Amino acid sequence: METTNQENKNTGAISPSVSVMQQADSALVAVNEQKYLYFEGRPREYRLNGQNGQFNLYGDRVLTDPSGRLVSTFSFQPIAYRIFEDGLFGRSLRELWAELFFVDADDCVSSIMFNNTSVNELYRLLEPILYERKSLCDVVLTIKPERVQSKSDPNKSWFIARFSYEPAKPESIAEMREFVKTHRVFRNETLTVSAQHKLVSQGYYLAIDPLDDYSLQQAA
Repeated sequence: METTNQENKNTGAISPSVSVMQQADSALVAVNEQKYLYFEGRPREYRLNGQNGQFNLYGDRVLTDPSGRLVSTFSFQPIAYRIFEDGLFGRSLRELWAELFFVDADDCVSSIMFNNTSVNELYRLLEPILYERKSLCDVVLTIKPERVQSKSDPNKSWFIARFSYEPAKPESIAEMREFVKTHRVFRNETLTVSAQHKLVSQGYYLAIDPLDDYSLQQAA
């Protein structure tokens, strides 16, 4: 027996589509009330363009300073990170990647990735930090693009990332550690079963496979 619109009004029935919309609105309100904005598995995507050395958001919004000039360095405090080998973004070869997560100036959980030579540069920075029994999550990283030339063809050049750091404030370290304890920090698009992990911080949510090498479960 069909139910008329009038009967729905009288009984207070709510259609499934309205219920779903209300749930979505409630979820959005809950997210907006958080101090740090994070849609799980979809962090804000920052990038370094290896062709021109420019930082950008999502590949199209070039970062500038308040005066409108291009940003020449980029600094942040990592909250989670991993270094791994994988074939990503439709590339045919497996490459070495570093994926770093942080909270940006707009209080949004964000990520940035580097590959190959830039990852080796990060390793050089990371080694003395680890031997001090610290983690990348204990420092503020500064990234500066630098142009390099091909040894075999001087006409070919590209930009890599050079890294430097300074200690992060203890209160900021403590706050970020508490945040990752209650939030699953990862990027769904880059999480695959084929990844071979070299280094994974405690704050990173590794949902698929165990570590092939080692992790910093206590230090990061």
